[in-house]
Amino acid sequence: MAGEVRTVSISRSEVLSISEEILQLVGTPKEYALSVAESLVQAQEVGHASHGIIRLLEYTDSVQRKVIDPEIRPTIFRDEGATAVIDSHWGWGQIACKYAVEVVSQKAKEFGIGIVSIKDCNHIGRVGEYVELLAAQNLISMMWCNADPAVAAYGGKDRLFGTNPLAVGIPSNDEPVVIDFATAASAEGKLRVARANGSSIPVGTVIDKNGQESTNPEDFYQGGALLPFGGHKGYCLSLMIELLGGVLSGNHPSMNAGYSHGYGTVLLAIDPEKFFGGAFFKDEISEATKKIRSTTPSNANQPVLVPGDVENNQRKLNTPTLQISETIWNSVKELRSNN
Repeated sequence: MAGEVRTVSISRSEVLSISEEILQLVGTPKEYALSVAESLVQAQEVGHASHGIIRLLEYTDSVQRKVIDPEIRPTIFRDEGATAVIDSHWGWGQIACKYAVEVVSQKAKEFGIGIVSIKDCNHIGRVGEYVELLAAQNLISMMWCNADPAVAAYGGKDRLFGTNPLAVGIPSNDEPVVIDFATAASAEGKLRVARANGSSIPVGTVIDKNGQESTNPEDFYQGGALLPFGGHKGYCLSLMIELLGGVLSGNHPSMNAGYSHGYGTVLLAIDPEKFFGGAFFKDEISEATKKIRSTTPSNANQPVLVPGDVENNQRKLNTPTLQISETIWNSVKELRSNN
């Protein structure tokens, strides 16, 4: 299965324009279409193709099946002091999350901390995008969500947990520290990309329907399951996100009877100004990250990085053109023609 993936070089503006057009063709208002398209393109340019334009295939299908209401606007469901619940009304997850960023930012600046959850929420895209937005406002943030069951519990073979991503954004005087990862061994979207490209996946990523490890991404879609990363430790972190994401959002943990679908999202923001001051905080973070980056690497050809460096470096490489899998790009163009 493994082989070289053929890529094409497309200008960022063209990818954004076509993505926006496709979203409008399925009934998304222009303002929302541009916002969702921008999120997909940003994911693509920082190297996360799993959350990039390949999602248009899923999203347009979800609109047609009435899973996503492309026109609905998120609203405040509950608002009490430093906390709030946003109702996405099964609209675009990216739109609900950007609204959540606005709300949690206001609360953090007023109370020192803000916590917002999102109910009835569809796929939210790359979680790191939202903590980056808060870091740009000099706020510390954490974000997580549970999702459709795709991951087996440690030692089990049944799908119980979502891929359950966690993101943390930490502002500094330089680029922010952005920690963003799925608590599964891989994001499901990466399996989708591997399958589309005819590529194999690493050992320890999925098991087939019989519980046997596999390097074929198709085995996941034929009844297998993803594995949690890091054995029992990743399992525990995934469990935390499943419970706190599912319950605080009202979306239910994915193994519970009340769960149907969706992404139980929680976003927390902290204002370091309320502690020892924002300037002190960023000075300390910058000093620490500079020392981390300057530490002697074990491999002279691979410098020590801080979380977020890979994405920032990839963003520079992908400006002003994006390198996209030829297979995926052809699928997107076909999608535009069919809609």
